[in-house]
Amino acid sequence: MSLSKKEVSILIEIIFSVLFAVIFMPYFYENRLNSFDFNDNSGKIIQIVVFSAIYFAVAYSILELTYKDKMIQDERDDLISSKSYKLGYLLYELSLFLFIGILASDSSFQNSGPITFIIILILLIVSLIKSLFHLYLYRTS
Repeated sequence: MSLSKKEVSILIEIIFSVLFAVIFMPYFYENRLNSFDFNDNSGKIIQIVVFSAIYFAVAYSILELTYKDKMIQDERDDLISSKSYKLGYLLYELSLFLFIGILASDSSFQNSGPITFIIILILLIVSLIKSLFHLYLYRTS
């Protein structure tokens, strides 16, 4: 199974989402009942930023060294991207609607701890689904 440069680029995004879920989501899950203070958690935020920067720098450097050819953007790529982003935006809107409904109906979500965890979890899930759909469209088109 040969993958194109675009498909490998999408796989890099998917792997990042999985690694983020495995490495950082347990921290947010453990602290979901506490209020999230950015001043107290600046070390964790710096870890996330540094991890992301190093991961993407190394991954895309290896990608560029492995695939020397330039990616050509055509109508098929535009159609696939628009379909995957459309799905992503629809999932974001649905998630936001459900999140506001949960927030309005349950008073235990009034402090910011569970809110932070749920927002990060929703963003991670939607990003992963959008990238998987994007890869699926490339493999089936």
